[in-house]
Amino acid sequence: MLREYLEEKKKIVEDSLIELLENYRGKYPEKLSEAMEYAVMNGGKRIRPILMYMVCDLFEKNNFKNYDKIKEIATALEFIHCYSLVHDDLPAMDNDDYRRGKLTVHKKYNEAIGVLVGDVLLTEAFGIIANSESLGDKNKIEIISKLSEYAGFFGMVGGQFVDMESENKKVEIDTLKYIHAHKTGKLLTVAIELPIIALDIEREKREKMVEYSKLLGIAFQIKDDILDIEGNFEEIGKKSNDIENDKTTYPSIFGLEESKRLLQEYLEKAKKIIFDEFEGNQLFLELTDYFGNRKK
Repeated sequence: MLREYLEEKKKIVEDSLIELLENYRGKYPEKLSEAMEYAVMNGGKRIRPILMYMVCDLFEKNNFKNYDKIKEIATALEFIHCYSLVHDDLPAMDNDDYRRGKLTVHKKYNEAIGVLVGDVLLTEAFGIIANSESLGDKNKIEIISKLSEYAGFFGMVGGQFVDMESENKKVEIDTLKYIHAHKTGKLLTVAIELPIIALDIEREKREKMVEYSKLLGIAFQIKDDILDIEGNFEEIGKKSNDIENDKTTYPSIFGLEESKRLLQEYLEKAKKIIFDEFEGNQLFLELTDYFGNRKK
């Protein structure tokens, strides 16, 4: 069930991304447009925008009118996610040569273009939401405010900063939790929270789904740490630099087996929310297991 759903919604997301990128294709400066498209259409699971459609179906199954409300938010969030990856890969950050088995943007073009591609994807994302014809002004303001919070100082960028500052030193578990919750977790939370805002879902349900997303975000990062040890280039599409950068990870603190146990603990807590509050929705239960079993 989940596999078919992910494939179906991934096509919807990528069709929307291609449609949006048409606005830039061939426009001056052409090389920036080309590099933007390379960064955005460089593969990936598209899990964050797909999560938005899952939330939409959770509350109003196959309501295609509501899909229209999700479409622009989903593409904007994927722009922001792609910008974060482009900047993550830069020599000043993780210094990665490959992303999803392909050259990173700064390796294919150059470092300056890598910086500017990230800048333009972030900037354009907010314009996409501001210019949406499917959202009311009140919802636009709340969505832009929440997205800037979760992507900025109090979210992803703050987490990335602490992550960089923590290289070549051992940090406490609370610092590691902060890094994971902000660097990775916030964009998963916003993927669930933004469609709830767009659809005007009641606050109690919103809070439960946000709690679920936070557990899923921690599980996602623990699994990433495990894959950095057990995964291989052919499966994950990149070489991890965590060991040579002396980064603190869950396995470096707890060991590999305990990290796997903690991963399952967070997944079970997330599934309990789906069982208790959302009638054991099958798609979300399968998604939770997918986060724990993924190979890349």
